[in-house]
Formats: sequence, C-alpha cells, structure tokens
Amino acid sequence: MNLNKLALCGAVAGSIAAMGCGGPSGGTDSGPSGSDSPAMAPVSQTYIVGTITIPAAPTGTAMDHAPGFNLDEKVSDGSGTATCEDFQPDYINDSGETGVDNQLVGSLLGLLSSFGDFDVQMEVDGQISSGSLILAMQVNDINSFTNDSSVTLDLFLVDAADCATSPCMLPAAGVTADQHWVQRAGMPLASGLAATIEDGVLSGGPLDLPLSFTASGTTINLVIRHARVGGDISADGLANGNIGGELRIEDILMIAEGIMPGISDTARPILEDNADLSPTTADPTVCESISAGIAFDAVPGTID
Repeated sequence: MNLNKLALCGAVAGSIAAMGCGGPSGGTDSGPSGSDSPAMAPVSQTYIVGTITIPAAPTGTAMDHAPGFNLDEKVSDGSGTATCEDFQPDYINDSGETGVDNQLVGSLLGLLSSFGDFDVQMEVDGQISSGSLILAMQVNDINSFTNDSSVTLDLFLVDAADCATSPCMLPAAGVTADQHWVQRAGMPLASGLAATIEDGVLSGGPLDLPLSFTASGTTINLVIRHARVGGDISADGLANGNIGGELRIEDILMIAEGIMPGISDTARPILEDNADLSPTTADPTVCESISAGIAFDAVPGTID
C-alpha cells in the first residue's frame, strides 16, 4: 500500500460516507458594502458536482493559481520565518481569492507519488463515473445571486433517480444539467451550514468533513478539518468551485500505521516538511496540519 493512495485518495477521492456534520444557520443580512443586493423572493437551488479536479501543480501564466481557500488568513510568498504558516507560498483561486493554502499543488503531491504509481485523478474520475461519489450542494434562502449575507448550505450524496441500486453507474454523458436525483440514505454531510454570497461568489463553512475510503480492502475514516466550500454561483451552476481544508498529520500517520506498520518513520518528515497550518503552541515554526484544496464544477439538478 503506497502512501500516495493513503493520504491523497483518502483525503479527496474516496467514497464520502454520509456520517453527518453540520454548522450553524446563517446570520443577519449585511452585504459586502453594508447591505445586500435588491432582494428577490427566496429560493433554494440544488447543484450536482459533475467534475472534481486535483491539479498536480499550480496553473496560470505566473503559476500562482490553485484551488482552495485562504485558511490561515495570511498572504505568504514563502519567505517568512515567523511561523510555519509563512514557509510555503500561497496561491490565488479562480474566483480571485488570494492567500490560498494548498500544499497538494506544491511539492507534496510529487513527494508522495514516489511511494507508488497511484493516479489520484483517475481514482476520482472512477468514483464519479461509478456513481459512488455524486455530491449535491443545496443552497437555501437565496435572495440574490450577487450579494446575500445569510444563505445556508446542505451537502449530501445522491443517486440518479431512475436507478434501482445505490450507487448507480452514470451514463456515458455523466452528470448533466437538470437531471433528477434522490438523496442517498444516511445523514447529510452538512445541514444548515452558514454561508454567504459576495460579488457572486458563494462561501460556506467552516465544517469538519468526514470521509470514508477504501485502502487495501480496508475501510478507513479521515476528516478534512475546518473545511470551506464555495464557488461562482448563478442559477446556471457553480463554476470555479473550491473545497479547501486541513489534514492533520497525526490522522494520516495513524491510518498509515494501521495498514503498513513502521511507515511513520518515512512518512512523518515528508508530511512535516509540507505542513503549513495549525502551528503548535510550543513551537510556532512546527505545524500540525497540511492544507489541501480541490476544484469542482456543478450543474443544477432536481432532488425528487
């Protein structure tokens, strides 16, 4: 069992278990300039994630774009020395947010790939096409797709409405707009999560996102902590979608040891060299977590 499959497939490519987590409801309205956009009658809009992308390297003409969010509320060029949050360069996501933390597109993905030839993107694509990983995002109480400071977000898994089994293999066309879906049995991943829309960009969280994945025939649970979810929102879909959060080093090592005893001695220094979130109290130059960000696009769908 290679560490790439363990750490990365577990974080982003495994079948998400409907284990349940949530957040508080939205707050009072106050848009980015102190007031929301002119209100329309509140609506709920459901989006179905059809593609998930895990870039192996930064993109853009300056190689400074990556999916995710500014999780530490800093903008770093990697030259700082005050804390471990300053050691790694930050990025810009496709919605324009700066200070994005994402070590999957730094050296981490390349380092972990040395443990084997596992293709994370191929695994993600397979999970979607098999119907195992069809994620729905329902945004509630939308009064404006431009600025609305108090919407809520529900996350849950779905199956195609015309399937008799769960999960159900998707047709060749994959996820397309205006298909009908049914919520998969089990608790939602998030319910009533506080979110906002600012200048057409949805942002919800933080939440702890529990994941379940299979490694060497063993089901293992992992949590993406303090995760945020969002993207460019309209009635036509969610574009430039981002999911960003942190993976605790100790969580990854505990899973690694359960499958491959003794691997921690090799894995720990690699993980610690890339850790960029949650500085320890004893030594702020040592971080306990690694940032991770993935991109997605979603189209409107109907839940039956």
